[in-house]
Amino acid sequence: MSDLYEAKVVGPYTALCGGSTDNDGSAEDCMKVAELEGGIGYAVGDTKLGEGSPALHYTKAELVNGAKQILAMFGEDASAAVA
Repeated sequence: MSDLYEAKVVGPYTALCGGSTDNDGSAEDCMKVAELEGGIGYAVGDTKLGEGSPALHYTKAELVNGAKQILAMFGEDASAAVA
């Protein structure tokens, strides 16, 4: 596999928001996700630092597996974890 950090972010970032205790619409409770060139993975970042937020690069499999493990940590009702 090529180095994911050599791949450029090609898609616009999509903000996935919610879950903050002060969910005031300031985008400080969002993570951002964008596709990497060649479709080899995704860049994931935090919106709290604005454009200065670093992005981590993951393959789709890494993201899906990580999400499954996070959901498993909270049991079947993951929505209760952010209520």
